[in-house]
Amino acid sequence: MIKTIKKIKPAFWVLAVLLFMALARDFLANGQPLYCRIGGETFWPGLRKIWVSTDIPFKHPVLDSIRINGLWRTFPYDAAVFAPVPFSPGEIERHPLMVLAKPGEVHTGLPGRFRHWLGTDDSGRDVAAGLVSGARISIQTGLAAMSMAVGIGLILGALAGFFGDDHLRVRQGRLWGTVLGLPVAWFYAFIARQYALGQEGGQYEWVISALLFTGILIAFNLLGAVFAKIPVLGKTVAVPADLLIMRLAELFMSIPKLIFIIVVAALSPKGQSIWLMIMLLGLMSWTAPARFVRAELLRIRELDYIAAARGLGFSEWRVLLRHALPNAIGPTLSGFAIGVGEAIVLEASLSFLGFGGGELMGKSWGTLLNSARSAPTAWWISLPPGLSICLVVLSLNVIGESLATRKDA
Repeated sequence: MIKTIKKIKPAFWVLAVLLFMALARDFLANGQPLYCRIGGETFWPGLRKIWVSTDIPFKHPVLDSIRINGLWRTFPYDAAVFAPVPFSPGEIERHPLMVLAKPGEVHTGLPGRFRHWLGTDDSGRDVAAGLVSGARISIQTGLAAMSMAVGIGLILGALAGFFGDDHLRVRQGRLWGTVLGLPVAWFYAFIARQYALGQEGGQYEWVISALLFTGILIAFNLLGAVFAKIPVLGKTVAVPADLLIMRLAELFMSIPKLIFIIVVAALSPKGQSIWLMIMLLGLMSWTAPARFVRAELLRIRELDYIAAARGLGFSEWRVLLRHALPNAIGPTLSGFAIGVGEAIVLEASLSFLGFGGGELMGKSWGTLLNSARSAPTAWWISLPPGLSICLVVLSLNVIGESLATRKDA
């Protein structure tokens, strides 16, 4: 136990730094002052952008003039406090001397505190600001995508492993109600809402669509329960859950994730976004958690305490949810850590290839690596994001392997 803690302690420190950078992005890299005083009035423009879009006016003549003319760093404030990196992620610098500026150079015509600590890329974007923003995008993508994948994998893996091919029995009415409800739910949740899903703030629309899809499916299932009272539709049939789910998993495993996401993004009528990337990554990554849970439940369902629970008259669903599934979640923890690292690498690869367009330009580790292609001698553009990806993925793999080793021991 002590050896395991010593082994993964550096990995935890790396992830702690990543998490701090992700949560404190607007405090660490911000082109607007976190605090300023103008004419005796106090303002917090840099903190305002956390919950309000930068395109929304301040409704104050001086601040709106500063915003429109881009004078945040040159205005003569009574007092001002800037972030350690006083440049916003993705902010393009028009001054020709600030293009491909070397690490530590002071911004032309500004005081020494306006320093490009890690230099700039070929468009004048601050590399340090992009590194901080990339930490948030990476952890957001990795955690959200793998949470979605584990959620899907737990459900499908539990059905396949616990019920097998002959223990999941349902009435024909409910079965047909669910089958018929699938295309209807998909149409009204995703096809009919394409415009809303493509708008700004679409992440919330995706949540609404997921809830709508689930609600319609439940409604059709309940409607099927009503029709199950008809004698013809009231017969009980066995659903080969293990066979269907494992064939579906094999189908998904045969599709290359990177190519699939690129093709779907190219066909998307509303363009590309970080939330579309997260959804596609989660949709393509559920197979590993599902197989872990299935393998554990194939073992657990034969244990004596499961037979005792059935002997006491508990329903199959209660035995699964209360007694079997909690003991099968352990292996997914190591898979979750490794899966987050895989999602981070895929996100960097996609943004390197141009996924997300201007939304991610200069704000993610992959786009910083892409910028380094046009300036191969500017080592300061490629080294920080490349080293960050390497350290984060290595740390996640070390933690995942340590969790797996501890469980096996």
